[in-house]
Amino acid sequence: MTLNSPFGVSGGGNTLVGTVPVAAAGTFPTAPTVQFQSGTCANQSKVVSSIVVGSGGNLTSGTVTVPPTDVTRISGTKVAFKVPTKAYPELDADANPSQINTAGLVLDSGQSSAKWAVCLYDNDTASGTLLASTSYTLIQKPTITGVTPSASQASGGTPITVTGTGFMPFTTPNIPLTASIGGSPLTNIKVAANGASFTALTGSRGPGSGLYLTVYAPGGKVVSSDPDNNPATFESPFLFEYSNGITVTPNLASAGSATTLDITGGGFSDLTFDSNGSPTSANAHVFLVRGTYTPAGNRGMAECTNVVVVADTELICNLDLSAGSLNPVTGAATPNVPVPDGAYTVTVVANGATTAGPDAEPTIVSSGSTFTVGPY
Repeated sequence: MTLNSPFGVSGGGNTLVGTVPVAAAGTFPTAPTVQFQSGTCANQSKVVSSIVVGSGGNLTSGTVTVPPTDVTRISGTKVAFKVPTKAYPELDADANPSQINTAGLVLDSGQSSAKWAVCLYDNDTASGTLLASTSYTLIQKPTITGVTPSASQASGGTPITVTGTGFMPFTTPNIPLTASIGGSPLTNIKVAANGASFTALTGSRGPGSGLYLTVYAPGGKVVSSDPDNNPATFESPFLFEYSNGITVTPNLASAGSATTLDITGGGFSDLTFDSNGSPTSANAHVFLVRGTYTPAGNRGMAECTNVVVVADTELICNLDLSAGSLNPVTGAATPNVPVPDGAYTVTVVANGATTAGPDAEPTIVSSGSTFTVGPY
């Protein structure tokens, strides 16, 4: 027998469709019996028994029966059944609620997966005949317990580690683990052998805060806004931030020289850079700043012009230190005043107007944005 899905999450509730050989179809009763058994299928159906897990998380014994009301013979070659979520029979021999496998088909706390035999019989008595069988792997529903670090530059490439459960990829069929932050896919994902963590590199995206990590695993999807993957409970979300930091190459030049800067970051495609030589226009600009940029108090000492956006994560521009400097307060050109030697910060702003306020959105001061002018 083959299943429409050879795996499912602990706790059941999902419906499986089994396709059986034509040769066996003629022997099917109207409502066949379906059991999940440890090991291999017995020739006759078994009495239900508790799930027992041994050392190392290995399944050692257990028989779980699908309630007859959850089994449907679709045709001579197909049977649909729901993976158990509760005990069956519901009552024991004394007419009390059964205490055997009360949560249905579940993993033990020490298991990340377990393989079960799916056994289809013509009835549930000791004389029942095995008609078809296959295997079914029970896996964990993914959860998130940690994301470290919780920030990346917009250009991406930051190594992160995500801890949780249920991250193990499935190989037959091939279902890999995929993940993204704020819609930006993670790359170079490597899952730990126990499926309890994975490492990855952040992708590039525009700056933003309060972003969610989304993980797609064989056991389903989990989002860091609901890290325990249970809407009925409250868990503090794991939030991620993409800063608008940049990296500049080269990071030094001699006074009075001209050089082309290669700047990597993120979100450049969303910016319209000034092309009219007006440092105070409301368009985007690239400035050479002493310290932290402020629109009306500490502007650029020089502007990197003729900006070409190569990609969303890269731009190039021309920094001409022979053309004088800019007044750092007003932005006015001062052709006869050279840019002094010293350490600066290359800063990309979304709006170069002196009245831009928070709309300026300057890139942050970082080691990657440091630029030195000196007597080289």
